Amino acid sequence: MPKSRFTNIICKSYNKTFGEFETCKLNVLGRGVIGVQLHLKLYIVPINTVSSNLSVLRRYNGFKPFMYNTTLDFCKFAKQSKKLSFEKLVLDAIATKSNLNHTCPYTHDIIVNNLVFNDNFLQSLPLPQGEYKIQMLFGSDNIWRVQVDIVILREE
Repeated sequence: MPKSRFTNIICKSYNKTFGEFETCKLNVLGRGVIGVQLHLKLYIVPINTVSSNLSVLRRYNGFKPFMYNTTLDFCKFAKQSKKLSFEKLVLDAIATKSNLNHTCPYTHDIIVNNLVFNDNFLQSLPLPQGEYKIQMLFGSDNIWRVQVDIVILREE
């Protein structure tokens, strides 16, 4: 049975007047259980338009593009997404432990509280063992504002 866990997180704010990360870390919640703790303090609200870019990279002598890179209108996607897709898998996983469980506008800080990687998240998208980076860029008003990189180690 595969066992996966978060091993690193890096958060960047490209525009400190828009928002800053108050918290961006991994917490040890138990033996081999690692949770993501993230708090993005937003200074310009409401946010009515959100663009997102989701990329998956795999480590082969440095991280290289692997299988997936897409950009979408996050507000529209959150409102209308019913079909199974990689974006939906990621959004559903994050929504279980965050306040990103509604559509636009966003009038509050973004908080992710102890999100644990669960192999069930990827049931329909099996990945071979290895080290992966999920890179998420978020923007508003056609300007990239923040980036979150999460590294996952997938072992058999």
